[in-house]
Amino acid sequence: MTTHHASIEELVSVRVEATGRVIANFAWQHMKAAAMFRDQVVALETLNANQPFGSFFEDIRSYGSACIMSAAASIEALINEFFITPEGPLRKMLGDFESEFWGRGGIEWKPPLEKYQVALDMLGRPKFDEHSSPYRDVWALIELRNALVHYKPTWDPDRQRKIELVEVLAGKYALSPFPDAGADFVTMRSMSAGCMRWVILTLTQFLKDFHARSQLDEQKMSAFWKFDT
Repeated sequence: MTTHHASIEELVSVRVEATGRVIANFAWQHMKAAAMFRDQVVALETLNANQPFGSFFEDIRSYGSACIMSAAASIEALINEFFITPEGPLRKMLGDFESEFWGRGGIEWKPPLEKYQVALDMLGRPKFDEHSSPYRDVWALIELRNALVHYKPTWDPDRQRKIELVEVLAGKYALSPFPDAGADFVTMRSMSAGCMRWVILTLTQFLKDFHARSQLDEQKMSAFWKFDT
């Protein structure tokens, strides 16, 4: 019996191929995490219904902020995956991919939602209306993530951006029943089951709209729809 020993070149090839598959699907992994964190917030809010504000809210905030951050990460990762996939139509449209995508001032340097608009423009498909849903809601979701990651007090000079965010989000979801009415909107009152349901719904609606416009990859995109429950 002959035993075949893989060469270094073969091992490297397998490793690169495996790494490529992981990268090409990580947006879905972020989405799955966001849905799992949503479910934890829903369960904790239900378990502690009618209870006064207590230490359990620390867990709610942990899962809630993780849901928001993972959902935003999914949005950012997905459009990058579409651009970097070697066999994908977007990459083929770029004459010098390394320069046009990764280079200074290239597509990778653009804000996430602008990348989606660039993709649609490249494909010759209708772009999103930036002042209407679902684009506007996803903008609010990303801003909500940013407000948590780059938290600033209300007296900060950039507070106007936060005020705009609160205005967009007002009435979009049920606020947490635990903090009082004077608590911070982003870091306290939005840590609710209603907000997390809105996060996942907003993300899936945006992706469905993008897919309807772009028709880039039915199999890849359909894997996201099961989280909208």
